[in-house]
Amino acid sequence: MFISALCCLLLCGCGGNGELSGGSISSPSPSPSQSPAPSQDDVSASEAPGPAAPQVLCVNAPEDIQDELCLAMAQLCQPRAMDISGLALEQPELDVTNLYYEILADRPELKYAYSIQVTVEGSLLNCSLSYMPYKTGEYPADFQGAEVRDLGQLISLADDNLGSGSVPLRITDPSLEPDEMNKALQQSGGGYFSCTLNQDATAIVFAPPLGMDAGDCLQALEEADKLADSLISQLISPDMGQEEKARALYSWLCSNVEYDQRYYSDRASMPYESQTALGALRDGTAICGGYSHALKLLFEKAGIPCFNVTGIYYGENHMWNIAQIDGRWLWFDATSDRGSDGQFGYLRFALEYLDEDKYQWDDSIVQALTGSGGSGE
Repeated sequence: MFISALCCLLLCGCGGNGELSGGSISSPSPSPSQSPAPSQDDVSASEAPGPAAPQVLCVNAPEDIQDELCLAMAQLCQPRAMDISGLALEQPELDVTNLYYEILADRPELKYAYSIQVTVEGSLLNCSLSYMPYKTGEYPADFQGAEVRDLGQLISLADDNLGSGSVPLRITDPSLEPDEMNKALQQSGGGYFSCTLNQDATAIVFAPPLGMDAGDCLQALEEADKLADSLISQLISPDMGQEEKARALYSWLCSNVEYDQRYYSDRASMPYESQTALGALRDGTAICGGYSHALKLLFEKAGIPCFNVTGIYYGENHMWNIAQIDGRWLWFDATSDRGSDGQFGYLRFALEYLDEDKYQWDDSIVQALTGSGGSGE
């Protein structure tokens, strides 16, 4: 599933006017008649971290089950046993599991409760939740993993271990959210590796695209890296400031890389490289994913912090960049400025704001990565 999602993300159609990249459930408070949920001291490791409270909770609607599950998840404990005799559930185990998935869809920050086991004996429902150990602090005694305290370290760990299959990690900040970390990991891999957390967030897992192996991907990334080094040596000098470096690299990309129109006319014949920096730097042909990955690679080699941003532009999926120039996070969209030599300026170079009528994106992950607002006008 992750590989398919990655391919959809990277297959970014970016034509002249449109471009392609890739009911709230509250946590109830227990009533005075209900026994309190187990404290964090009762939480064990990732499997069933705590005994269920002895009191049986009578439920009369599916929402009551969701409320109890949601409360337990928020408190990192086990749900109470529930009397479901007042409910007409055709397949109780499946129905309750689906209620759990509804919670995760509505409140993705609770995905640290990564699985549920449901058993029904007569009219008694028991649910056992498994928690990611970074939330409970309960790693196995012999667990060995690289310590990760923030998203920057998470991305660096992924970058340093591409092609290894997986790398164990110990996340030390329990406030990090699973979706936030997985979105941050999309910054790694250069379009060649899907980088994701495993089920219980104790490892990063790497997967190449369909039809490629890890060796192919590493070779392509190495080639792009060498091409970027060559361009840096030609275009950048030590006396240049960050804005001057950014303009030189951005100008080269806009002037020398054409949009791969095969995305629209004959997608089956479009090479995978057009979605990556290699297509832009070696072949001079790319779609927006290729422009964005290339700019990120060039900027970072020039000492300019840079991230890819995925979202919507004029109604189509798109990928562009945000980069830090002289302490300010600014927007860049080389795909939209392609073909321009910059003689009369660029429309999407170093913008403080983006027009939200044209661009839409997940600002929460941009803020998490940059520590800035990152918002549009």
